[in-house]
Amino acid sequence: MRRLALAAALALSLSPLTAGAASAQTARATASRGLTPAEVGTWITGLGGRVGPVQTENGLTFFTVTNAGLTWAVFFYGCEAGVCGEVQFSAVVPGAGATLDKVNAWNRDNRYLKAFHTAAETPTATVQYDVVVLSGEGVAQLADPLAVWLQLLPKFAGEMGYVAP
Repeated sequence: MRRLALAAALALSLSPLTAGAASAQTARATASRGLTPAEVGTWITGLGGRVGPVQTENGLTFFTVTNAGLTWAVFFYGCEAGVCGEVQFSAVVPGAGATLDKVNAWNRDNRYLKAFHTAAETPTATVQYDVVVLSGEGVAQLADPLAVWLQLLPKFAGEMGYVAP
């Protein structure tokens, strides 16, 4: 009987803690995690990029950006109700200089941006940078990843033999 009373008292004393934890989990679950394509586009425009309209093709939501002679895209993943938890910067670099050996060398020698080669009549190299978006941090959390992207993208394009028109 004593053990049962002790267990009941312990359960009652912990119930406010577990109730609080449960409501905190509910609050976290209902809070939106991520960013909208529109707010990311507005932010990049404010930084001087020429941003195209938000598009959805084959289930992928994205927009293009033209900056410093290069055009690249921002893709959005993990979207719920228009708010996306993951962003990917991506660029396709065309040209005869984009070889499998050059792409492999890039992946071996550089961090952050991953690349792959597509053999075709005009071979291409695609480079990507994935970013997980944190809830409540706003669009400013993309400042450092965008700085890395903007620093390494021209380097990648140059190593693939791309010359801006």
